This record gives sequence, structure tokens and C-alpha cells, in this order.
Amino acid sequence: MVASWTPYSDMPDLAGKIAVVTGSNSGIGLYTALHLALHGAKVYMGARSRAKADDAKKTILSLQPTIAEERLVWLPLDLSKLSSVHEAVKDLEGKEQKIDILINNAGLGTTEIELTDAGWEMAMAVCHVGHFALTNGLLPLLKKAATETGSDVRVVTVSSSASHVFLPPGYKVDFSKSDFLSGKLPYEPWKYRYVFRHMFNIKILHYSLAKMVNIMFAQELQRRFDKLGVPIISVSLNPGSVKSENAVSIFSGILQPLIRQVMLTLDEGSFTSLFAATAPEVWRQPEVYKGKYLEPVGKVQDPARIAQDEKQAQALWDTTSKEVNEYLSEHGLPTLHDL
Repeated sequence: MVASWTPYSDMPDLAGKIAVVTGSNSGIGLYTALHLALHGAKVYMGARSRAKADDAKKTILSLQPTIAEERLVWLPLDLSKLSSVHEAVKDLEGKEQKIDILINNAGLGTTEIELTDAGWEMAMAVCHVGHFALTNGLLPLLKKAATETGSDVRVVTVSSSASHVFLPPGYKVDFSKSDFLSGKLPYEPWKYRYVFRHMFNIKILHYSLAKMVNIMFAQELQRRFDKLGVPIISVSLNPGSVKSENAVSIFSGILQPLIRQVMLTLDEGSFTSLFAATAPEVWRQPEVYKGKYLEPVGKVQDPARIAQDEKQAQALWDTTSKEVNEYLSEHGLPTLHDL
């Protein structure tokens, strides 16, 4: 880890690399796409609409006019809908022979409990299930990149400090049951309710659990890569306290002006994602970074206790796979690749 690491001085040349960044039409995802393209990568920008993608592209090109426009490509993607994930995978398969970098960046905080058509809580569906299915669908392209001489293939999953700040120590979830997908939490920390009610606007426990699951997914993905001998690095990370609308909206209106003063800029918030996706030291020291959770910028740190439980991570994977495959089968879509 280099404390002063920034993409402006430390990112390597990415010419010839193909990258996918979800949620890249705004926030840190936009700046992540900017820096990847600035350093030579072709970047597929996951966004729900062309209008959002076009606006993001215009912003990026206005900030960095030297970026070749063709390096920024819209990838239609709504992570809350597995049919959209399937179409995004087909789109990429039709255009590319490989993918070198996948950044599962998109996140969602909601003001009310909302369920998808599958019955999954919306934050969990976007933060976890959609990325789970997307990563699985792109496995053939990721593996193809990993067969190249001198390959450096990475899957980066963006989590949050909410995964350990807002869930109390010892918080327990049985991931062998599907309740966590549908928003049925085992309990709420009653002693925090007054604080939650007066400081926060979203269903913070659901968001926090989804971000915890991101860490566990990245760890289990790495274990499965290693078991199969697939040379791909999977990491998760906390980008820091970033001044995104999603993050600021967690706090009540009276606190938002103060919070904005101490938060990182959106550009700074992209640095840990970019470190995880491109820093040469990650490739040189895989034993240090594989499957790990990073804090800004690039510091390996132990996640909360529940995210260190290998059996729970395996149960999370198995339950998610079962639920996703059942939905895909019911809707006539291809089921998940074995991993």
C-alpha cells in the first residue's frame, strides 16, 4: 500500500484493456470510468438509460478532453432486473473476446422497503444479486483474458464502511436461508433506533447488510477462483466517506451541510477502486490482496466479524445461486455457470 497513491501519478498504462464499470453514470463510478479511459482502457459504462450514459460521457470528456470518445461505451444495465443483466452479458459477448477488469460499483439506498419482481429487497438486489449474476455471466470473458500471456485480470466489488459502522458487533444472519434477500432482518438493534430515526433517512440496516454481503461475495469468489486454479484476483473495498448523493442522503437534512464538509470528493472516492483494479503491487503481491477488503487507499483491513466466517460466505453463495437459478429457470433464462 502506498499512502499517497493517486491515479494521476501511479496508474499504469491500460492500453488494450477492456473494463466494465457498473453505476458509472454518476458518483465515484463516473470518475472510475474517467481514469480507466484516460489511461487507455476501453470502458463499458453500465447505466440504465442512454440519456444517463450520454450525460456521463459528456461530463467525462469535458473534464478530460484528451480521452478518445470511442473508449467510453454505454452498456444498458439495470441490476435490479436479471433479464437486463442477461442482455448486458449477451451485449458484451457479442462485442468483446475478453474482459480484463470488472468493477461492481453500483449501489442503492432506498427511503422505503421496496421489493423486486423476484421478491428481493431492492438494495440487496442491486448491490448483491445483480452483481452476482453479472459476474457469473461474464466468467467466460474474464477467464479468456486470464489465459493471455502476462494477464492481470481483476474483479473489484465496492462495499462501504456501513458494513461495519451501522451493524452492531456480533450481528448475526443465517445465510443458509433466503430471508436476507427479501429484507427480513433477524433483528433490529433497538438501542440504536432513536439515533437512526433522528440521523438517517434510508433503511440503513438493509443497505449495510447488502454492503456486508459484497465483502463476503468477493471473498468466496476468490476462494472459488483459487480452487479451480483460475488466475483472477477478487477484492472488495470501502471507497471512504464520499460526497455522493447516495451517501449524503443517509443523514438527516440538518446534518447534511456538515457532513459534506468532511467527505471526500467524488474523484478522490474513486481512488481505492482504481488501486484495486490497476495497481501493479496487487498483481505482484497476490498473497497480500487476493480476496481481501481494502480501506482508502489500498490498505488491507479485516472486515467485520461476520464477513470473516468462511462457512457463512459459502452459505451466502449457495443460497444466492439457488434463488437466482430458480428465478432464471422460471423466466426462461440461462442458469448460472458452475464455479
